Amino acid sequence: MSKKSPLARTVGEELLKIMRALPEGARRLPSEEELCGMLEVSRATLREALSLLDRAGFITKRHGVGNIVNPSVLSAPMRFDAEVNLRRMLESGGGRADTIRLAPWPEREDMFGEAVSARVTTPRPWIVQRSEHTLNDAPVVLTFNIFPGTGRLLDEAQVQGLSYGELVGAVTGEELSHTVTAFHACPAWRETVAFFGMKEGEAMVYWHQRSFGLKDDLLCESLVFFNPGLVTLHSFNRWE
Repeated sequence: MSKKSPLARTVGEELLKIMRALPEGARRLPSEEELCGMLEVSRATLREALSLLDRAGFITKRHGVGNIVNPSVLSAPMRFDAEVNLRRMLESGGGRADTIRLAPWPEREDMFGEAVSARVTTPRPWIVQRSEHTLNDAPVVLTFNIFPGTGRLLDEAQVQGLSYGELVGAVTGEELSHTVTAFHACPAWRETVAFFGMKEGEAMVYWHQRSFGLKDDLLCESLVFFNPGLVTLHSFNRWE
């Protein structure tokens, strides 16, 4: 949920649980005083958490009215604009998500095909790291992170359990600042055919994410392929 305090993010998650437990038709959260008592947090921390939820669209803050819950947003699964990690996004679709990260390796051949590789701007040689994501044991997302060849080659034990930001830092030695995402279509190719069980050439959508450091230097490019039979992504936009 952005670079706010970890406690505010935790409180935000607890508030989401409270919102989902409200009786059908209930639209308003309890007062801030009540919420502070329920969650045992300060008013400042609570307000920070409420601001995060307001920005994400889960609630609408109205002076003199209170914090109004937006059920249409709360119930939208797999929101890719929400500031949560991929695992939480997948689990919002229902069930248990798991991730297996493979150790980075030096690319020895073009494994993506011309249509996909042509969009990658990182000069070769590349270091490539593969992550496999499942939801209720079904294959849903396949990710390839592409680093410059000067990156650090970690072993498999070192990459397990790392967040994306931690992975980028471990390989490049740089702190992740921001990511720009483009959306592209491509035909299913050997890796996605094998992992998702798709037919070769079947149309699919992927994210091309370019992640930058504090100096605005490109640290990593990620190719994130989604199983079209199991993943439907949702986005939120607020109209002012």
